[in-house]
Amino acid sequence: MVHNKIDHQFAFKEFEWDAKENYQPCIKLSFFFKKLPNVDDDHFQKHYSHVHADLTVASKQFNVVRIQRYVQLYQSPEMKEKIKSFGMELLDYDACSQIWVKSWDDWEKFVTSPEYAAALMPDTEHFMDVKGEGIKVMAG
Repeated sequence: MVHNKIDHQFAFKEFEWDAKENYQPCIKLSFFFKKLPNVDDDHFQKHYSHVHADLTVASKQFNVVRIQRYVQLYQSPEMKEKIKSFGMELLDYDACSQIWVKSWDDWEKFVTSPEYAAALMPDTEHFMDVKGEGIKVMAG
């Protein structure tokens, strides 16, 4: 389908049709996952934001490849209900981790590091449902 420009009065010149897009020179990987069925929300959130965050940031390759940004998003049951109360369709995950890297090579160095295999992936078994629901990934 060919894109036809609509008649739109832009409030910001940065978004006008002929403006160059604001390209960010990073790859953002978003990992969506659920908690284990036998793990309560409090344990999930605490383990994720303390233990798993520490293992991630302390890993040697995290700094070697200069991870640009690491974000953890926890979606509490209250937040899920609030989304539903607005009539919005819920993306039914308990959390999302986002990692920003400069290149696919940087990501590969991080994800294939010995620490990733020895510490980070085994840690997921304490709170993430990686075998049942799995981890869904979006890159952009």
